[in-house]
Amino acid sequence: MLAIVRSCATVLVAVAMAGGVVLGQTSPPSPAQRSTPDAARTASPGEPSLEIGDKLKISFYETIDVGAAKQGSRDKSEPQGVLRTFYQRTDLGGDYTVEPDGAISIPMLGRFAVQGRGLEELRADIAVSFMSMMGRSANIEVKIAERAPVYVLGAVKNPGSYKHVPGMIVLHAVALAGGLDRGESNLTSVIEGVREMERLRSATVQVKQLLVRRARLEAERDGASSLSVPVQLASLGGEEAVAKTFIATENTILRAEQARRMQQVREVASKADSVRNEVEALRRKLEQADAQRDMRLERLSDLQKLKDKGWVTSNNVVTLRTELSDIEARRQDYLVEIAQAETRLADAEEAGPRLSSEDAANLAKAIAAIDREITAAQETMTSAKALATVLQRTSSVAQAEGYEIVRQSREGPQTFQATETSSLMPGDVLKVIAKTTSAVSPSLLGPAPQSEPPQNRTYTLNER
Repeated sequence: MLAIVRSCATVLVAVAMAGGVVLGQTSPPSPAQRSTPDAARTASPGEPSLEIGDKLKISFYETIDVGAAKQGSRDKSEPQGVLRTFYQRTDLGGDYTVEPDGAISIPMLGRFAVQGRGLEELRADIAVSFMSMMGRSANIEVKIAERAPVYVLGAVKNPGSYKHVPGMIVLHAVALAGGLDRGESNLTSVIEGVREMERLRSATVQVKQLLVRRARLEAERDGASSLSVPVQLASLGGEEAVAKTFIATENTILRAEQARRMQQVREVASKADSVRNEVEALRRKLEQADAQRDMRLERLSDLQKLKDKGWVTSNNVVTLRTELSDIEARRQDYLVEIAQAETRLADAEEAGPRLSSEDAANLAKAIAAIDREITAAQETMTSAKALATVLQRTSSVAQAEGYEIVRQSREGPQTFQATETSSLMPGDVLKVIAKTTSAVSPSLLGPAPQSEPPQNRTYTLNER
């Protein structure tokens, strides 16, 4: 009995020194989980194949047969057979990651190519290597602790990495990434794009109207009967009917303004003629008064001589002097009226040139103001076009056009085309290639026209 105890103690010490006894283990792993050199060399149907980046958890349970004896009597013992026990080799077990070359390295056992292989196949290879190196069999457990994620990028709502699951295909990954990005999240950009396009259209119409108005002002300044169509209208594009409407409206305004100015000129001329006739009439009256005064003075001289001789009375002389006084008063009134009429005549004669100079100055100011408005409207067109172009790029609606998969291999990354039902492996990079449709119409993003600078021509104040 003592010999049996000593033998068991020796075995336990040896086991503890080799790798540590598995305490509390009541039974070894199931024989169905053991790997033998005769194990299948291919993955079982439905069994995942190993890929680069997979993290494996490998456990080793070494098999030890311990001899036992049976007690035949008190003084001697007889052999009873073999006692099989297991202990875990913690020096070999642990986590192993499939390296970029598709292999793992286990201390003392060497390197094992695992990419594309099944767990049972790898388990069998490790068991054979263990038997060869240690001279004893072992039960090997190989589990996949963690698999590399699948990376999704491109025209999806939520690009990123996602956990790989067995049987994963392209549609699964796209669904995990939130589906195709069809532009629903860019609603704000679409609305802003529409606003900018409306601002661009409004600015374009404003520039057209201002260009035609400027042509009308130039026609008024030059005295033309109709305005010339600006050449910049052709570069603005848009509906031709709108430009024709502006031209017809400005032509009507041009004719009305010319008629108003002609009426003003006629009124000024008529007023000048009237004052001129008044001056001439007053001068004729003054001449008549002068003639009457001369006649009265000559008669007064004759009466004075007759009075001195006593032939006439002094009453006759007084009466004649009174008449002379009245004539002189009327004469002075005529002189005052003539002076006033001549002043009015001078004002009337100056009204024509003054009206022309005022019209020329007003037209020059109006043309300068129109030029500033055209410049501001063209700047609005430029900014609206730039913003609409940017929003056109950011508010595009995506439609799936194809898929590409980038997969690591022993030779390095490889790219190949895929379909919606193509299988995905751990570590794959799925690129969703999108075909975009702009939410902003590019036909309206034509170049903003630049107005021609006014010619350096000097106009006199009387030029019409």
